[in-house]
Amino acid sequence: MAKIIAPYYEHNGITIYCGDCREILPQLNVKVDLVLTDPPYKIDGMGGGGLARHEFYAGNATGICDMIDFRLSDYEGVLSHAPELVAFHSRLQLCDYANFCLKAFGNYDLHFWHKVNAIPFTHNTWKSDVEYIALGWRQHSHAHVSQEQKSKVFTSGIETDNLHPAQKPLPLIAKYIRVLQPELTVDPFMGSGTTLVAAKKLGRKCIGIEIEEKYCEIAVKRLSQEVMDFHTLPTADKPKNFNLGEM
Repeated sequence: MAKIIAPYYEHNGITIYCGDCREILPQLNVKVDLVLTDPPYKIDGMGGGGLARHEFYAGNATGICDMIDFRLSDYEGVLSHAPELVAFHSRLQLCDYANFCLKAFGNYDLHFWHKVNAIPFTHNTWKSDVEYIALGWRQHSHAHVSQEQKSKVFTSGIETDNLHPAQKPLPLIAKYIRVLQPELTVDPFMGSGTTLVAAKKLGRKCIGIEIEEKYCEIAVKRLSQEVMDFHTLPTADKPKNFNLGEM
C-alpha cells in the first residue's frame, strides 16, 4: 500500500499534493466531478526547434525531454477517476485519447485551442498553432450559457510568463469549469496551478497533484495572489455578463 501523503497546501477548498498522481489519487476519499488536466505530450515527432521553443520559455528543456516516455495506458485509472474528462494532448495522441474516452466513458468529443501567437518550429513544418482537447463523459452537467461559450474552438495567445513550459491560458481552463460546473475538479498533472487558480476564481473546489515540488511552490504563490474580486463574478443564471477574456 502506498504511503499516505499529507497535503502540500490546503486552503478554502483548494488542495495541492506533491507526488505521483497514480499513488495519491486512489487514496483520496472524495467524490470527483471532473478531471481537467494537461498530461505530458508525445513530443518525439516534433523535430526542428520544438525543444528550443520550450527552452525559450522554461529556461531548460530537461523536464520536456522526460515526457517522451509518457504512456496514456499507465494513467487510464487516473484520467477516468471522474464522470467527465477534459484533457489536452498533441496530434500524435489523437487516436489514443479517442479510443480511451470511448472505452472508459462511452462518449468522446474533440475541441481545439487555436494559438494566435504560436512560434514556428522550422521553415519545413506547418506552424504549430493548434492544440487538441479530448472530452470524455459518462454524464453531462452543463450550465445554461450561450452557444458562443460552448464553442469547440478557443482562440488566444500562448502564455509567456515562464511559469511552466506547457502553461495554458487561465480563461481557457476557466471555460470548462464554467460550463461543466463541477463541485470538485482534480488536475493530476497540475503544473503551475492554472486549474486551481481558475477554480478558486469561480468559487469551486479543486485538487491539484504535481510530482515536481518546484511547480507546487509556484502554484502556492499564484494562489496567494488576489488578482480579482471574486464577488464580481456572475452567477450561472447570468451568462451574458460573463467574459472569459477578462479573467
